[in-house]
Amino acid sequence: MERNSVTAPRRSGCSLFRLSCVLFVIQLGVISKNAGAEVEVGELWESLGPQSDLTSQEQEVVGLLKRVLPSPDIASQFQIKLVSIPDDDKDDGDLHHQDRVHLKTSIEPKGNQSRTLVHVRATSGVAATWGIHHYLKYHCQGHFSWDTISLDLPTNGTLPPAKFNLTSNDKFRYYQNVCTPGYTFAFWKWDQWELHIDWMALNGINLPLAFVGQEAIWIRVYKQFGLNETYLDHHFAGPAFLPWGRMGNLNGWGGPLPSGWHHFTVGLQHQILTRMRGLGMIPVLPAFAGHVPKALIDLHPNVSFSVQSWNGFNETILLDPTEALFGAIGAKFIEEYTFEFGSDHVYNCDTFNEMDPKTNSTQYIRDVGRAIYAGMSSQDPKAVWLMQGWLFLSNFWQDPQVEALLTANPLGSMIILDLDSTFREQYTRTKFYYNQPFIFNDLNNFGGNLGLFGRLGAINQRVFKARSASKGRMIGTGLTPEGLSDSYLTAEFMNEMSWRPHPVEDVMAWVANYSRRRYGGQDNIKAQRAWQALVPRVFNASVGFFTRKLVITSMPSLDMTNYTFDLVDCTRQILVDLAPSLYADILDSFHSHRPTFLHEQRLVFMELLTDMDRVLGTSSNFMLGPWLEAAKEVIPNGTEPQKALFEFNARNQITLWGPSGQILDYAAKQWSGLVSNYYMPRWDLFLGMLEHSLASGTKFDPSEFGSRFLSQIGIPFTQDRKQFPILPTEDSVEVCLEMYEKWRPRLTFEHIKVHPNAIPNVRY
Repeated sequence: MERNSVTAPRRSGCSLFRLSCVLFVIQLGVISKNAGAEVEVGELWESLGPQSDLTSQEQEVVGLLKRVLPSPDIASQFQIKLVSIPDDDKDDGDLHHQDRVHLKTSIEPKGNQSRTLVHVRATSGVAATWGIHHYLKYHCQGHFSWDTISLDLPTNGTLPPAKFNLTSNDKFRYYQNVCTPGYTFAFWKWDQWELHIDWMALNGINLPLAFVGQEAIWIRVYKQFGLNETYLDHHFAGPAFLPWGRMGNLNGWGGPLPSGWHHFTVGLQHQILTRMRGLGMIPVLPAFAGHVPKALIDLHPNVSFSVQSWNGFNETILLDPTEALFGAIGAKFIEEYTFEFGSDHVYNCDTFNEMDPKTNSTQYIRDVGRAIYAGMSSQDPKAVWLMQGWLFLSNFWQDPQVEALLTANPLGSMIILDLDSTFREQYTRTKFYYNQPFIFNDLNNFGGNLGLFGRLGAINQRVFKARSASKGRMIGTGLTPEGLSDSYLTAEFMNEMSWRPHPVEDVMAWVANYSRRRYGGQDNIKAQRAWQALVPRVFNASVGFFTRKLVITSMPSLDMTNYTFDLVDCTRQILVDLAPSLYADILDSFHSHRPTFLHEQRLVFMELLTDMDRVLGTSSNFMLGPWLEAAKEVIPNGTEPQKALFEFNARNQITLWGPSGQILDYAAKQWSGLVSNYYMPRWDLFLGMLEHSLASGTKFDPSEFGSRFLSQIGIPFTQDRKQFPILPTEDSVEVCLEMYEKWRPRLTFEHIKVHPNAIPNVRY
């Protein structure tokens, strides 16, 4: 059966509602009876696995090689064979959850010449590509980041010899944060997703979040409960704010979503899931968390619900999980979603994302946990609920409440994402999540902000300690960045923790090799020293320090995309970290009533911002134009009103983040065009008001500044349609060298800042 419309219902809504309610109550009773009991045939998470057969996965791996390798001839040198258990392995119970890959090379005569064959035997498509990436990285000096490939292979058929085995430490390699679809993926099309899924596979990721297209399914569901699209227009958030609409943090902001968006995202999700499944991944699908349109409560006035609010946005409705309607909606969503997209039996939903339950009653919280899971398991008996552990950062969640939620359902029917394990781990304070399995993650980015930052020391130690201490309840590692705007080094390091049997002994040597691979296998000593200089204070739980002279002076010897990106990124950070000292001088001159010095510092500060905008404009990775153009062109044949709406989404998210700055600058970016058209006018207004205050003898009024900023700069910027360049016009090396020479006299040791939580005991 095929759907002709993304909003087509299937059966009578009233009879469906009654039947669903009955099934939900029965299911809830069964779960309540079985909660805490042992699972007879293993735990449910153990049965999760690829839905495609090994032959199909082999074909997808071959397709990936043709996309990422320099030529079809080189791709043909890789011989792929997928087997459930490699020939030289025993069916060892200790290894049955782990991916394995064996790779070795041989020489094949071919006429008067010969060529190297690379034989890959692996337990899944993801395992095969993971092993191939290891070969290309460590034997061919190749580099694959989430946006660039640096790989120079011989064209004469000769490839480096190699023979190795890899075994994953755990069953899962997880990827994504529920916010990433907002901060990075909001306006992606298939060509970007295809490259990114290839990157996931090369890094062995087998448990990725797959959240695209769910609003179209919600339309189908809610229509069966009496709501029309007019009601839903006020409920769904716009593309840049969908993650927070899905978690019940806000309603309607950035909307309404046009019908073309739903058709586009349903088709895109089919492409995403087909490729992920084809490569042997297990996509994590959405589920019902309990947040409903207000209009649904108007239609069902006798149901219980609670009102929630988040960061000053409009109030949202959380349907009481103990209501039969809750289970009916949850079950219907799973039914409709899996009818359209199929199922991989693992679902994510987060009911209390940065919002606390209405009561700390352990019985209520236990009922919530049962009801949420029942919405999944009533339609999918193999369902596993993947839940972020982020909510436990709130002081609301004391031991009794945590235990009530996590023990409401059978062990193994949940997987907890310990979202920020390298800094704010929750597995220790929650008694390793009361025996529910969990995944250790590195959260290295918030809001898609730009910045040089990392926690190599914590990654290198805590992963192994957590795995050992958890006694088998840690079942994976993962990456959970809110956005993909920062340095790639930390992500690569974290991904290697999925197979390394021990911590990296010499982090400095690893970083030098990373530099060599990233820049095409060249032994550029200055570049390696520059990256190594970043390790102790920048990539070891640090803020604000970066190497300067080494980075700048090593650049002229190289000419490649990765190097240009790093050059602009480091120069950007230099200028960003000069700003606080200049700002301190401004405040000092203001408080000491020195108007002449204040004016001089104002000119210097604005000049710094002007130079920063110019530097950023030398690389398309640091320009506003591409972000705005992607938003306007995401829907094929979109109308001008639709383009204007999506451009508003793109502009608002990176500035005001709400109608009036509810979480102002949380997703801030140092982008060319944004600096000159948003940050500079705001600073100029602020500094002008300081000067006026001294000249007139009146007190500076922060509320007046905020009001004037919103009315004169903030809101007008989000509503503007001004076009910005999408391609750079100046040379990065020349401009960055010029900026370094210009601002070098102001650089002092005082700009070096070491984060107090830096972990020093890493071998440098």
